[in-house]
Parts: sequence; structure tokens; C-alpha cells
Amino acid sequence: MKISKKDLSRKKAKAILILETQGLSYDEWLAQKYEELFDQSEETIRQALAYFKEKKNPK
Repeated sequence: MKISKKDLSRKKAKAILILETQGLSYDEWLAQKYEELFDQSEETIRQALAYFKEKKNPK
């Protein structure tokens, strides 16, 4: 389901308000979410890099 820019903007504004009431920075929270995604996707990233390396330097 594609989200409209208007809906995304509303969600972001709501998230910022919630985070501010908890004393958290939106940017720091977002950076943490990125790190969580990277950690959860570590195996996929490793496989993609290995595939790229193999295609770039075939044996």
C-alpha cells in the first residue's frame, strides 16, 4: 500500500510529538531504526556483496 506525502507528513508530525514528550530526538530515533533494519538485514547485505564480488571478479 503506497502512502501519500500528506499521510506520511501527518505520521511524522505525530511521531515527533510523541518522541518529544518522551524526551527523544526524532533524528536519533530514526537513525536507531535504520541501524535496526541494517542489523536485521545483515545476511541479505552480506549475500548481495558476495554476489557482487563474484560477478566483478569471476574465478
